[in-house]
Amino acid sequence: MFDFVRSHNRLLQVALGLLIIPSFAIFGVSSYTSSNSEQSQAVASVDGRDISRAEWDNQHRKDVELIRQRAPQVDLKLLDTPEAQRRSLDTLVRERVTTAAIDHEHLAVSEDRALREYQTNPEFAPQRAMTKEQRDAWLKDRGLTGNQFLANIAQSMQRQEATRGPADSGFLPAVTLKASTDAWFDQREIQWQHFDPKDYAGKIQPTDAQVDAYYKAHSAEFFAPEQAKIEYVVLEPAALVGQVKADPTLVQEYYKNNAARYTTPEERSASYILAKVAPDASPADVAKAKALAESELAEVRKNPAAFSDIARKIPQDGGPLEGGDLDFMRKGALGMPALDDALFKMKKDEISDIIRIDSGFQIIKVTGVRGGTAKTFDEVKGEIADLLKQQEAQKLFTSDAEKFSNTVYEQPDSLDPAAKAFQLTKQTATVQRTPAPDAQGPLASPKLLSAVFASDAIKAKHNTEAIEAGPSQLVSAHVVEYLPQRTRPLAEVHDQVVDAVRKAEAAAAAKKDGEARVAEAKKDASLALPQTATVSRMDRSGGVPAQVMQAALKADVSKGPVAVGVALPDGGYAAIRVMKSTPHVPNTAESAQWKNVATEAYEEAVTQAVYDSLKLRYKTKYNDERIAKVTSQAASAPN
Repeated sequence: MFDFVRSHNRLLQVALGLLIIPSFAIFGVSSYTSSNSEQSQAVASVDGRDISRAEWDNQHRKDVELIRQRAPQVDLKLLDTPEAQRRSLDTLVRERVTTAAIDHEHLAVSEDRALREYQTNPEFAPQRAMTKEQRDAWLKDRGLTGNQFLANIAQSMQRQEATRGPADSGFLPAVTLKASTDAWFDQREIQWQHFDPKDYAGKIQPTDAQVDAYYKAHSAEFFAPEQAKIEYVVLEPAALVGQVKADPTLVQEYYKNNAARYTTPEERSASYILAKVAPDASPADVAKAKALAESELAEVRKNPAAFSDIARKIPQDGGPLEGGDLDFMRKGALGMPALDDALFKMKKDEISDIIRIDSGFQIIKVTGVRGGTAKTFDEVKGEIADLLKQQEAQKLFTSDAEKFSNTVYEQPDSLDPAAKAFQLTKQTATVQRTPAPDAQGPLASPKLLSAVFASDAIKAKHNTEAIEAGPSQLVSAHVVEYLPQRTRPLAEVHDQVVDAVRKAEAAAAAKKDGEARVAEAKKDASLALPQTATVSRMDRSGGVPAQVMQAALKADVSKGPVAVGVALPDGGYAAIRVMKSTPHVPNTAESAQWKNVATEAYEEAVTQAVYDSLKLRYKTKYNDERIAKVTSQAASAPN
């Protein structure tokens, strides 16, 4: 069959073209358009240029990968929240706004300026301190050339110039500094009461009408993204290793040929005494140093056990003698052949004769010996057998790869033939068009997911082609069930909706009672609230919710105590009576520290103001409806 295909390749191309083109025109365009239109939809625009859903998704993947590299232990579910997705979009918008400013304002940075920045900015001090070889290796690790590195510096300088405005002046007006200092060190004595929604939730039993109304009003919260339930099989050496055996003869032969691999290198430690000789020493000075070494040798041989103590007690003051200990090392580590030879020929606790080295005359005592023993064959035969099986499994993978590809293609209605032929285990998963943040192995392959959501896999229920999802890894998937994007029916999310209604009603009840208590406190100055605290912006203990602290500090107490209320993030409410202000007078160190903090905050605020004005200038727009739809998918995605 395949010989015929190869022999009549051109003829088949023409025939297939005649078959495929009309079919694609009738069926494929609609399918292709449907699957790609959502990705091409604009979610925002800057300076007349759209930002597509695909670009947003790509930026979010980049952000997630960067965080994964920096913090491998982070819970990946935290990176796929609506808030995390919105941050990725904001990053992309900021980049586009900055680029627009650079283009319109002609903020070019020359190569000479970038080079001066590299030569003078303390940020690049570690790179400047490297040797050329170290710097080349550092650049290579990051996939950069020297010119590309300078170009990155220039781009960074351009971005800073585009958004810095007057913020780089470092000048903070005195009136602003005083106001911020007074606000920062202000302390308020308060009474307050927390109205916790948990205290109300148990009393609330949502009615069917309430549940139905909430579901209809918040349908976006129950939006389910497009999904596919799949079976898949993976052909890789790890899956084939159980099909091969290690020949005992080859295991024994491998052990003999690789004995050094199973031998622990010998290491030795020592104490030493050195009679120092300067590089330009005269013959007389050399003779004097040798005589000193002979004297020390005679002394330690009288009391060998005291060698280490004598060596350690030699003053390290630049005098004629030096002493100390050498930690465990392998032969050759010292880079002094004469010393190495002596150290590794001696027995433990043996004292050497005088050894001439470049820096003088040295005496050593071996204080420790370890390693140098080979593991027995019985100890390592299992390890060797596993290694040989892995090698054979790799060979088997190479020989089976084409057969596997042909099998899943020629028998497209099921993965069972391939699983049986290659003794593979069928696995199952539920996937979306883009890899989940915590996806691993084949399920993290965009190529596989693209094949899963292709028309042939979804509509015809055919196996995907064999996809190379990683090195020495082929995978084919079969769609068991396709679930288009949809709003999940009330029956499916009923418990979730009931819980949401209960929380909303509990929050409303807590707020009602809280507002009533605030009204009472305003009428009755003697009404005491149950909890007391002293709050300030300096306090980071968390003893009082941040919202309570902020509300208390914003309250106007110039005419005496005042009652205020504030909603809390947990859906609760706080009634607060602010009794009085008791400002903390900062000392000199606190004032200086705060000035630095306030100046930095002021500069950040100015930079943000400049950025906000640039967003207006370059007509930044958001498609809130599409953004809400995307972020709701993250919120409702199964964990």
